[in-house]
Amino acid sequence: MGSNMKRWKILIICIIMGLIFIPAVSAEEEYTVNSDTEDTFTSAGKDYIISPWVENSSDAENPIFSVLSTQYITQGQTKTHYVSVGSGINYLEVDLNWGDTSDSLTLRISTPSGSNLGPYRDNSDGSVNGRIHFSIDPSQGYVEQGSWEFKVYGESVSGTEDYTFNLYQH
Repeated sequence: MGSNMKRWKILIICIIMGLIFIPAVSAEEEYTVNSDTEDTFTSAGKDYIISPWVENSSDAENPIFSVLSTQYITQGQTKTHYVSVGSGINYLEVDLNWGDTSDSLTLRISTPSGSNLGPYRDNSDGSVNGRIHFSIDPSQGYVEQGSWEFKVYGESVSGTEDYTFNLYQH
């Protein structure tokens, strides 16, 4: 009886050690957490740092290009926004605002090379306020040029929810 108990203990310890030392792997993207407020994603060899938007940053007043879309969404519905990003863009500012904390929207992003970023929720930018507002910064060089896809999903919506989607290219 003591021998069987010892085997069980060894088996449980091996399982726990395996769970601790085996890294999590994702087929879609490489993901590492840098801190409580920044994430790094790899897209076609380009690392992106996703961080909460900081008001009053030096070039926040003069975006190169802005997309504004006002829409409505219902429970379980997905609305897709396509944005063409030009060359020489230093970073993107993403702002999805619905203002109603009783409803929940999510945002998923696909880069031109097909890498996926997200999903992002109301608290992804550090506050719960019915808004997802963050920047996408390449760790080197410029933001990937081409058609970016932004999918807004009505995760938990009572009736219909109006929202605005803004993308600023800086």
